[in-house]
Amino acid sequence: MIEDFQHVCITCRDIERSIEFYERLGLVVTDPILELDEAGIGRAFQLPQGHLRVVHLAPPEATGKMFIDLVQWVAPPSTGEPYAALDHIGINRLAFRVSNIDAMTVSLRERGITFLSEDAQLFGGIRTIVTTDPDGVFIQLLEWL
Repeated sequence: MIEDFQHVCITCRDIERSIEFYERLGLVVTDPILELDEAGIGRAFQLPQGHLRVVHLAPPEATGKMFIDLVQWVAPPSTGEPYAALDHIGINRLAFRVSNIDAMTVSLRERGITFLSEDAQLFGGIRTIVTTDPDGVFIQLLEWL
């Protein structure tokens, strides 16, 4: 039986650059970067090796235990491209609920974050705006009205 949510894993090319981005979003590193080189990790994911760098991030005042597991593969190295569009099959975005999307957007723009649209968009009682992380992963902010 599944007991609870654990984490969302995001593979990145440069863990320090990605940490900086997610910290600008308002998340905090909950554990320092850990470097693992474990054959069992490679076997579990059917990779020739299991050498990676990993860090956990979460909202500073999160009420749940879920976190982002940010991973940079060292061997084999992180490769590939993120989804080019949101209608691609598979997990394609990470969404965060915010209480004031306008204030959050202004604050993030002051920290150098750019968005896909100029303003938050409204649909079905929800306002949303989307950005991408340094590797192109879609990050959505949502405010319920």
